[in-house]
Amino acid sequence: MEYDVIVVGAGPSGIPAAINSAKFGAKTLLLERNEVIMAKKPCGEATSMGTFSDMGIDPKPYIVLHKVVPRVYAPNGKSIVIDNAPTYSINKTMYLQELALRAAEEGAEIHVREEVKAVVRKDSYMHVKTNRGVYIAKVVIGADGYNSVVARSLGVKEKSEAIPTVIYLMVNVKLKDPDSARFYLGNNVAPKGYAWIFPKGDKVAEVGIGVRGGRAKLYLDKFVKEHSDELGDAQVIDYRGAPVPIGGIISNNIGDGFILVGDAAGTVIPLTGAGMHSGGVAGLAAGKVAALAVNEGDWSKKSLLRWRREYSKWIDKIRLSLKVMRFLERLSDKELNDLADVLRPDDIVKLANGENVFSVARRLLRHPGLSFKLAKTILG
Repeated sequence: MEYDVIVVGAGPSGIPAAINSAKFGAKTLLLERNEVIMAKKPCGEATSMGTFSDMGIDPKPYIVLHKVVPRVYAPNGKSIVIDNAPTYSINKTMYLQELALRAAEEGAEIHVREEVKAVVRKDSYMHVKTNRGVYIAKVVIGADGYNSVVARSLGVKEKSEAIPTVIYLMVNVKLKDPDSARFYLGNNVAPKGYAWIFPKGDKVAEVGIGVRGGRAKLYLDKFVKEHSDELGDAQVIDYRGAPVPIGGIISNNIGDGFILVGDAAGTVIPLTGAGMHSGGVAGLAAGKVAALAVNEGDWSKKSLLRWRREYSKWIDKIRLSLKVMRFLERLSDKELNDLADVLRPDDIVKLANGENVFSVARRLLRHPGLSFKLAKTILG
Protein backbone atom coordinates (compact mmCIF):
# COMPACT_ATOMS: atom_id res chain seq x y z
CA MET A 1 0.00 0.00 0.00
CA GLU A 2 3.03 2.30 -0.27
CA TYR A 3 3.97 4.21 -3.42
CA ASP A 4 6.38 6.92 -4.38
CA VAL A 5 3.81 8.92 -6.35
CA ILE A 6 0.02 8.71 -6.40
CA VAL A 7 -1.84 10.48 -9.19
CA VAL A 8 -5.50 11.25 -8.55
CA GLY A 9 -7.65 11.52 -11.68
CA ALA A 10 -7.16 9.68 -14.98
CA GLY A 11 -7.88 12.56 -17.33
CA PRO A 12 -5.85 14.53 -19.90
CA SER A 13 -3.47 15.78 -17.15
CA GLY A 14 -3.45 12.87 -14.73
CA ILE A 15 -2.54 10.09 -17.14
CA PRO A 16 0.47 11.98 -18.57
CA ALA A 17 1.57 12.63 -14.97
CA ALA A 18 1.49 8.89 -14.31
CA ILE A 19 3.36 8.22 -17.56
CA ASN A 20 6.32 10.41 -16.64
CA SER A 21 6.31 9.53 -12.96
CA ALA A 22 6.74 5.85 -13.84
CA LYS A 23 9.11 6.64 -16.72
CA PHE A 24 11.47 8.49 -14.39
CA GLY A 25 11.63 5.63 -11.92
CA ALA A 26 8.93 6.26 -9.33
CA LYS A 27 6.60 3.53 -8.10
CA THR A 28 3.36 5.07 -9.36
CA LEU A 29 -0.34 4.53 -8.71
CA LEU A 30 -3.05 6.17 -10.84
CA LEU A 31 -6.50 6.36 -9.25
CA GLU A 32 -9.74 7.00 -11.19
CA ARG A 33 -13.09 7.24 -9.43
CA ASN A 34 -15.17 6.31 -12.48
CA GLU A 35 -15.69 2.74 -13.59
CA VAL A 36 -13.89 3.33 -16.87
CA ILE A 37 -11.28 5.74 -18.21
CA MET A 38 -13.29 7.83 -20.63
CA ALA A 39 -14.28 11.38 -21.56
CA LYS A 40 -16.75 12.46 -18.87
CA LYS A 41 -16.24 16.23 -18.82
CA PRO A 42 -17.83 18.39 -21.55
CA CYS A 43 -15.14 19.16 -24.09
CA GLY A 44 -14.91 20.29 -27.69
CA GLU A 45 -12.77 17.22 -28.36
CA ALA A 46 -10.64 19.06 -30.88
CA THR A 47 -6.89 19.47 -30.64
CA SER A 48 -3.73 20.00 -32.68
CA MET A 49 -1.20 17.49 -33.92
CA GLY A 50 1.20 19.01 -31.39
CA THR A 51 -0.82 17.37 -28.62
CA PHE A 52 -0.13 13.91 -30.00
CA SER A 53 3.53 14.72 -30.51
CA ASP A 54 4.04 16.01 -26.97
CA MET A 55 2.12 13.12 -25.42
CA GLY A 56 4.13 10.58 -27.40
CA ILE A 57 1.18 8.81 -29.01
CA ASP A 58 0.24 8.29 -32.63
CA PRO A 59 -2.89 9.91 -34.16
CA LYS A 60 -4.43 6.55 -34.93
CA PRO A 61 -7.61 6.38 -37.06
CA TYR A 62 -9.78 5.29 -34.13
CA ILE A 63 -8.69 8.44 -32.23
CA VAL A 64 -8.70 11.09 -34.97
CA LEU A 65 -12.18 11.32 -36.46
CA HIS A 66 -11.86 14.24 -38.80
CA LYS A 67 -9.43 16.94 -39.89
CA VAL A 68 -11.12 20.33 -39.76
CA VAL A 69 -10.24 23.94 -40.56
CA PRO A 70 -11.09 26.52 -37.85
CA ARG A 71 -13.39 29.36 -38.90
CA VAL A 72 -14.09 32.27 -36.52
CA TYR A 73 -17.28 34.34 -36.88
CA ALA A 74 -17.54 37.96 -35.77
CA PRO A 75 -20.90 39.22 -34.46
CA ASN A 76 -21.78 40.67 -37.89
CA GLY A 77 -21.38 37.25 -39.51
CA LYS A 78 -18.03 37.94 -41.14
CA SER A 79 -15.79 34.90 -40.83
CA ILE A 80 -12.05 34.38 -40.85
CA VAL A 81 -10.73 31.04 -42.07
CA ILE A 82 -7.63 29.90 -40.18
CA ASP A 83 -6.20 27.48 -42.68
CA ASN A 84 -2.68 27.56 -41.22
CA ALA A 85 -3.70 25.78 -37.99
CA PRO A 86 -4.94 22.27 -38.81
CA THR A 87 -7.18 20.93 -36.09
CA TYR A 88 -8.31 17.40 -35.42
CA SER A 89 -11.71 16.36 -34.14
CA ILE A 90 -11.00 13.36 -31.94
CA ASN A 91 -12.63 10.59 -29.93
CA LYS A 92 -11.43 11.77 -26.53
CA THR A 93 -12.28 8.49 -24.82
CA MET A 94 -9.99 6.59 -27.17
CA TYR A 95 -7.35 9.30 -26.74
CA LEU A 96 -7.40 8.86 -22.95
CA GLN A 97 -7.30 5.10 -23.22
CA GLU A 98 -4.29 5.31 -25.54
CA LEU A 99 -2.56 7.46 -22.91
CA ALA A 100 -3.49 4.88 -20.27
CA LEU A 101 -1.81 2.22 -22.38
CA ARG A 102 1.39 4.29 -22.33
CA ALA A 103 1.15 4.67 -18.55
CA ALA A 104 0.77 0.91 -18.14
CA GLU A 105 3.68 0.25 -20.46
CA GLU A 106 5.87 2.55 -18.37
CA GLY A 107 4.96 0.56 -15.26
CA ALA A 108 2.25 2.66 -13.60
CA GLU A 109 -0.42 0.78 -11.67
CA ILE A 110 -3.97 1.84 -12.60
CA HIS A 111 -7.08 1.46 -10.45
CA VAL A 112 -10.54 2.39 -11.75
CA ARG A 113 -13.68 2.69 -9.62
CA GLU A 114 -11.55 3.85 -6.71
CA GLU A 115 -12.62 7.23 -5.37
CA VAL A 116 -10.30 9.34 -3.24
CA LYS A 117 -12.07 10.59 -0.14
CA ALA A 118 -9.30 12.61 1.48
CA VAL A 119 -5.56 13.28 1.47
CA VAL A 120 -3.74 13.94 4.75
CA ARG A 121 -0.10 14.83 5.28
CA LYS A 122 1.54 13.08 8.26
CA ASP A 123 5.23 12.96 9.12
CA SER A 124 6.31 14.09 5.64
CA TYR A 125 4.17 11.43 3.92
CA MET A 126 0.83 11.70 2.17
CA HIS A 127 -1.97 9.39 3.33
CA VAL A 128 -4.52 8.90 0.56
CA LYS A 129 -7.86 7.59 1.79
CA THR A 130 -10.10 5.90 -0.80
CA ASN A 131 -13.26 3.81 -0.80
CA ARG A 132 -10.98 0.75 -0.69
CA GLY A 133 -8.41 1.67 1.92
CA VAL A 134 -5.47 3.94 2.71
CA TYR A 135 -2.30 4.37 0.64
CA ILE A 136 0.91 6.10 1.63
CA ALA A 137 2.93 8.15 -0.84
CA LYS A 138 5.72 10.65 -0.87
CA VAL A 139 4.06 12.86 -3.51
CA VAL A 140 0.44 13.22 -4.59
CA ILE A 141 -0.42 14.78 -7.94
CA GLY A 142 -3.96 16.16 -7.92
CA ALA A 143 -5.46 16.00 -11.40
CA ASP A 144 -9.00 15.46 -10.16
CA GLY A 145 -10.78 18.39 -11.73
CA TYR A 146 -12.17 21.77 -10.82
CA ASN A 147 -13.67 20.57 -7.52
CA SER A 148 -10.48 18.77 -6.56
CA VAL A 149 -10.64 16.57 -3.47
CA VAL A 150 -6.85 16.72 -3.25
CA ALA A 151 -6.87 20.53 -3.19
CA ARG A 152 -9.72 20.71 -0.68
CA SER A 153 -8.12 18.13 1.62
CA LEU A 154 -4.82 20.00 1.68
CA GLY A 155 -6.39 23.39 2.39
CA VAL A 156 -6.06 24.90 -1.09
CA LYS A 157 -9.13 27.09 -1.41
CA GLU A 158 -8.09 29.11 -4.45
CA LYS A 159 -9.74 28.19 -7.75
CA SER A 160 -9.22 29.55 -11.22
CA GLU A 161 -12.19 31.60 -12.44
CA ALA A 162 -14.58 29.29 -14.27
CA ILE A 163 -16.88 29.68 -17.25
CA PRO A 164 -20.08 27.57 -17.29
CA THR A 165 -20.06 25.32 -20.35
CA VAL A 166 -22.78 23.16 -21.94
CA ILE A 167 -22.48 20.81 -24.90
CA TYR A 168 -24.92 18.84 -27.05
CA LEU A 169 -23.84 15.95 -29.23
CA MET A 170 -26.34 16.10 -32.08
CA VAL A 171 -27.18 13.58 -34.80
CA ASN A 172 -28.96 14.10 -38.11
CA VAL A 173 -27.33 17.50 -38.58
CA LYS A 174 -27.10 19.02 -42.05
CA LEU A 175 -23.90 21.04 -41.90
CA LYS A 176 -23.22 23.35 -44.81
CA ASP A 177 -19.49 23.02 -44.27
CA PRO A 178 -18.69 19.66 -42.62
CA ASP A 179 -14.96 20.36 -42.76
CA SER A 180 -14.99 23.50 -40.60
CA ALA A 181 -14.73 23.84 -36.84
CA ARG A 182 -16.76 26.98 -36.29
CA PHE A 183 -16.41 29.49 -33.44
CA TYR A 184 -19.00 32.25 -32.90
CA LEU A 185 -18.33 35.45 -30.95
CA GLY A 186 -20.71 38.17 -29.83
CA ASN A 187 -22.48 39.46 -26.76
CA ASN A 188 -25.83 38.30 -28.11
CA VAL A 189 -24.44 34.87 -28.98
CA ALA A 190 -22.26 34.07 -25.96
CA PRO A 191 -21.44 36.96 -23.62
CA LYS A 192 -17.84 36.77 -22.41
CA GLY A 193 -17.42 33.44 -24.16
CA TYR A 194 -18.15 31.77 -27.48
CA ALA A 195 -20.33 29.14 -29.14
CA TRP A 196 -19.08 26.41 -31.43
CA ILE A 197 -20.06 23.74 -33.94
CA PHE A 198 -17.55 20.93 -34.36
CA PRO A 199 -18.25 18.21 -36.95
CA LYS A 200 -17.70 14.72 -35.52
CA GLY A 201 -18.61 12.59 -38.53
CA ASP A 202 -21.28 12.11 -41.15
CA LYS A 203 -24.37 13.96 -39.86
CA VAL A 204 -22.91 14.17 -36.33
CA ALA A 205 -21.67 17.35 -34.64
CA GLU A 206 -20.92 18.71 -31.23
CA VAL A 207 -22.60 22.02 -30.51
CA GLY A 208 -21.54 23.87 -27.39
CA ILE A 209 -21.27 27.15 -25.60
CA GLY A 210 -19.45 28.83 -22.74
CA VAL A 211 -20.80 32.07 -21.26
CA ARG A 212 -20.20 34.25 -18.23
CA GLY A 213 -23.03 36.66 -18.81
CA GLY A 214 -26.11 34.46 -18.45
CA ARG A 215 -27.35 30.89 -18.30
CA ALA A 216 -25.34 28.73 -20.66
CA LYS A 217 -28.16 26.35 -21.62
CA LEU A 218 -30.53 29.17 -22.52
CA TYR A 219 -27.92 30.69 -24.83
CA LEU A 220 -27.16 27.28 -26.33
CA ASP A 221 -30.82 26.59 -27.08
CA LYS A 222 -31.10 30.04 -28.64
CA PHE A 223 -27.99 29.36 -30.74
CA VAL A 224 -29.37 26.01 -31.95
CA LYS A 225 -32.66 27.67 -32.90
CA GLU A 226 -30.84 30.40 -34.84
CA HIS A 227 -29.06 27.66 -36.83
CA SER A 228 -32.21 25.67 -37.49
CA ASP A 229 -31.34 25.31 -41.19
CA GLU A 230 -28.50 23.01 -40.11
CA LEU A 231 -29.66 21.82 -36.69
CA GLY A 232 -33.45 22.01 -36.89
CA ASP A 233 -34.00 18.29 -37.54
CA ALA A 234 -31.16 17.13 -35.32
CA GLN A 235 -31.55 15.13 -32.12
CA VAL A 236 -29.49 15.48 -28.93
CA ILE A 237 -27.91 12.18 -27.86
CA ASP A 238 -25.48 13.58 -25.27
CA TYR A 239 -26.04 16.59 -23.03
CA ARG A 240 -23.48 17.63 -20.43
CA GLY A 241 -22.35 20.72 -18.57
CA ALA A 242 -19.43 21.67 -16.33
CA PRO A 243 -17.30 24.64 -15.26
CA VAL A 244 -14.12 25.22 -17.26
CA PRO A 245 -11.39 27.20 -15.43
CA ILE A 246 -10.21 30.03 -17.67
CA GLY A 247 -8.79 32.41 -15.07
CA GLY A 248 -5.19 31.25 -15.30
CA ILE A 249 -3.02 29.13 -13.02
CA ILE A 250 -3.71 29.41 -9.30
CA SER A 251 -0.88 30.81 -7.19
CA ASN A 252 -0.54 27.88 -4.77
CA ASN A 253 -0.81 24.74 -6.87
CA ILE A 254 2.34 23.32 -5.23
CA GLY A 255 3.08 22.48 -1.60
CA ASP A 256 5.02 20.01 0.51
CA GLY A 257 4.33 16.64 -1.07
CA PHE A 258 1.79 17.71 -3.69
CA ILE A 259 1.33 19.27 -7.11
CA LEU A 260 -2.03 20.27 -8.64
CA VAL A 261 -2.43 20.20 -12.43
CA GLY A 262 -5.23 20.35 -15.00
CA ASP A 263 -8.51 21.96 -14.01
CA ALA A 264 -7.51 21.70 -10.35
CA ALA A 265 -4.73 24.20 -11.04
CA GLY A 266 -6.12 26.15 -14.00
CA THR A 267 -3.67 24.93 -16.64
CA VAL A 268 -6.17 25.81 -19.37
CA ILE A 269 -5.61 28.30 -22.20
CA PRO A 270 -7.97 31.10 -21.07
CA LEU A 271 -9.10 32.55 -24.40
CA THR A 272 -10.07 29.20 -25.92
CA GLY A 273 -10.81 27.11 -22.84
CA ALA A 274 -8.66 24.38 -24.39
CA GLY A 275 -6.90 22.15 -21.89
CA MET A 276 -5.94 18.85 -23.48
CA HIS A 277 -2.56 20.06 -24.75
CA SER A 278 -1.66 22.52 -22.00
CA GLY A 279 -2.97 20.20 -19.28
CA GLY A 280 -1.20 17.21 -20.75
CA VAL A 281 2.15 18.98 -20.75
CA ALA A 282 1.46 20.16 -17.19
CA GLY A 283 0.93 16.53 -16.19
CA LEU A 284 4.13 15.38 -17.89
CA ALA A 285 6.08 18.08 -16.05
CA ALA A 286 4.47 17.16 -12.71
CA GLY A 287 5.22 13.45 -13.13
CA LYS A 288 8.85 14.12 -14.01
CA VAL A 289 9.40 16.58 -11.15
CA ALA A 290 7.69 14.31 -8.61
CA ALA A 291 9.76 11.29 -9.62
CA LEU A 292 13.03 13.22 -9.54
CA ALA A 293 12.13 14.65 -6.12
CA VAL A 294 11.51 11.15 -4.77
CA ASN A 295 14.76 9.87 -6.28
CA GLU A 296 16.65 12.70 -4.59
CA GLY A 297 14.91 12.18 -1.24
CA ASP A 298 13.44 15.69 -1.07
CA TRP A 299 9.75 16.19 -1.93
CA SER A 300 9.33 19.50 -0.13
CA LYS A 301 7.57 22.43 -1.75
CA LYS A 302 10.93 23.95 -2.63
CA SER A 303 11.91 20.83 -4.56
CA LEU A 304 8.55 20.46 -6.30
CA LEU A 305 8.58 24.10 -7.39
CA ARG A 306 10.83 22.90 -10.22
CA TRP A 307 7.52 22.23 -11.95
CA ARG A 308 7.27 25.93 -12.69
CA ARG A 309 10.59 25.85 -14.53
CA GLU A 310 9.61 22.73 -16.45
CA TYR A 311 6.30 24.33 -17.40
CA SER A 312 7.54 27.92 -17.82
CA LYS A 313 6.81 28.19 -21.55
CA TRP A 314 3.18 27.27 -20.98
CA ILE A 315 2.89 29.53 -17.94
CA ASP A 316 3.81 32.43 -20.22
CA LYS A 317 1.28 31.29 -22.85
CA ILE A 318 -1.51 31.08 -20.28
CA ARG A 319 -0.63 34.48 -18.81
CA LEU A 320 -0.65 36.21 -22.21
CA SER A 321 -3.82 34.45 -23.35
CA LEU A 322 -5.50 35.65 -20.15
CA LYS A 323 -4.49 39.26 -20.85
CA VAL A 324 -5.95 39.06 -24.34
CA MET A 325 -9.15 37.47 -23.01
CA ARG A 326 -9.60 40.20 -20.41
CA PHE A 327 -9.31 42.82 -23.15
CA LEU A 328 -11.70 41.12 -25.58
CA GLU A 329 -14.39 40.37 -23.01
CA ARG A 330 -14.89 44.10 -22.45
CA LEU A 331 -15.55 44.85 -26.12
CA SER A 332 -18.91 45.62 -27.68
CA ASP A 333 -20.10 43.73 -30.75
CA LYS A 334 -19.17 46.71 -32.92
CA GLU A 335 -15.65 46.73 -31.52
CA LEU A 336 -15.33 42.97 -32.12
CA ASN A 337 -16.41 43.54 -35.73
CA ASP A 338 -13.85 46.32 -36.13
CA LEU A 339 -11.10 44.13 -34.73
CA ALA A 340 -12.03 41.30 -37.11
CA ASP A 341 -11.33 43.69 -40.01
CA VAL A 342 -7.73 44.15 -38.82
CA LEU A 343 -6.63 40.76 -37.48
CA ARG A 344 -5.07 38.21 -39.80
CA PRO A 345 -5.71 34.47 -39.47
CA ASP A 346 -2.26 33.86 -37.96
CA ASP A 347 -2.88 36.75 -35.52
CA ILE A 348 -5.92 34.94 -34.16
CA VAL A 349 -3.97 31.71 -33.66
CA LYS A 350 -1.18 33.53 -31.82
CA LEU A 351 -3.55 35.52 -29.61
CA ALA A 352 -5.73 32.52 -28.80
CA ASN A 353 -2.78 30.33 -27.82
CA GLY A 354 -0.65 32.99 -26.17
CA GLU A 355 2.14 32.30 -28.66
CA ASN A 356 4.29 34.97 -30.36
CA VAL A 357 1.76 37.59 -29.31
CA PHE A 358 4.40 40.30 -29.17
CA SER A 359 4.86 40.15 -32.94
CA VAL A 360 1.09 40.69 -33.28
CA ALA A 361 1.23 43.56 -30.79
CA ARG A 362 4.04 45.33 -32.63
CA ARG A 363 2.11 45.16 -35.90
CA LEU A 364 -1.11 46.38 -34.28
CA LEU A 365 0.70 49.40 -32.85
CA ARG A 366 0.60 50.81 -36.36
CA HIS A 367 -3.20 50.76 -36.36
CA PRO A 368 -5.20 53.49 -34.65
CA GLY A 369 -7.89 53.00 -32.05
CA LEU A 370 -8.90 49.56 -30.87
CA SER A 371 -5.98 47.66 -32.37
CA PHE A 372 -3.54 50.04 -30.69
CA LYS A 373 -5.24 49.45 -27.34
CA LEU A 374 -4.99 45.68 -27.76
CA ALA A 375 -1.29 46.02 -28.56
CA LYS A 376 -0.73 48.18 -25.48
CA THR A 377 -2.57 45.60 -23.34
CA ILE A 378 -0.30 42.81 -24.55
CA LEU A 379 2.93 44.78 -24.27
CA GLY A 380 1.94 46.14 -20.88
